Amino acid sequence: QVVASLPRLQIKPAGMSGNMLLSRLGVNCPIMLAPMFGISTPKLTAAVANAGGFAIHGAGQAPKEAVVKQIRDIKRLLHPEAKFGVNFFVPAGFHVKPERWTHAQKTAVAEAASRQARAMQEMSDDAPSIPPSPTLEGLEEVFKGQLDALLEEGVDVASFIYGFPAAADVKRLQAAGIYLIGTATSVAEAQTLERLGANAIIAQGSESGAHRGTFLDADNYEEHSLLSLHCLLRKIKEAVSVPVIAAGGIMDGADVAAALEAGASAAALGTAFLTTTEAATTAPHRRRLLERNEPAETTVTKCFTGKPARGLVNNWAMDMDAIQKKLPNCFNGMPAGRILQGVAVKAQRDDVMYLWAGQGYTRCRDEMGAAQLLAALKAEMETAKVSHLSAEFPAGNLSHQAVSCTSSL
Repeated sequence: QVVASLPRLQIKPAGMSGNMLLSRLGVNCPIMLAPMFGISTPKLTAAVANAGGFAIHGAGQAPKEAVVKQIRDIKRLLHPEAKFGVNFFVPAGFHVKPERWTHAQKTAVAEAASRQARAMQEMSDDAPSIPPSPTLEGLEEVFKGQLDALLEEGVDVASFIYGFPAAADVKRLQAAGIYLIGTATSVAEAQTLERLGANAIIAQGSESGAHRGTFLDADNYEEHSLLSLHCLLRKIKEAVSVPVIAAGGIMDGADVAAALEAGASAAALGTAFLTTTEAATTAPHRRRLLERNEPAETTVTKCFTGKPARGLVNNWAMDMDAIQKKLPNCFNGMPAGRILQGVAVKAQRDDVMYLWAGQGYTRCRDEMGAAQLLAALKAEMETAKVSHLSAEFPAGNLSHQAVSCTSSL
């Protein structure tokens, strides 16, 4: 839990950077909806934004036409003052050309594909065929279209995972007034993102659910990119000058307050919103998240998509553990990942499907609307701040302290 892992730290406070971040984003509340490709919906994004949070919509690898439709659907649901951004996957960070794979990696890819095919045949009589993996050049063309959609649709905040856009793209996006947020799982990545032009950086602690954003030395991610949020936030704050957003295991308002106290300018929550009514979380996934009697452990594994991601341990994760350690760190190492997921969801096989979850998932709340959850998070955050500050400051001297979530909402 982040409250336990984020004690008071003697590091640079958010200070003006925090104020500048929220001011630039156009919100007063430092609670953000993390992007969740496949889970994000226009209704979820709009609900959080309309309730006063900043919402980042997960567009992932969606083609330009789909991105445009999602943006327009969100805008139709937004209140005039509501704010949101869009998140994309950077192709160079999730695709590795097969000629670069080692012999052991090629062998693991073949074995994983064979096991995926057998699993799909067991679950369905009409399992879909596996299309060839797209080329890096084709993926980069899709990425260019995504960036074009931002410019054409007037979205002024974009975030990225698996790296950062090329210098020419950064220049054209920032020239159009678009605020760019990168994702770092290590200090080296944070420093690289700042050098490449990131306006803010998400510090993705190891507690985070779903895919890890690692883009430097990805094959050795376990050695350098699984730092706890407590450790990562402290180190990144010391290493960069741009605002830092905390992500990983943040499940309630007290966690948010602890992250802010530790120097974050805002906190991004994903797992906490998986059980909201607007999220596209499947029924088996919701059921497992809310299992109170025998909750599952979580693990970071490449066994589902080829990229390391944290989810609930199930039979597939255990059976594939030895193989996943040998896979190249890329989606094209397991091109059937999302297809197998579709078959497993249709068959209601939660022993095979991926069930993304952060380490704090046991504190997911029973199903409620996203606006209701955000209201609860804000109230909890204010209570935590007041309780802490009351112990340190005389009565009457609290009004100038940490950013409030209540004004203008």
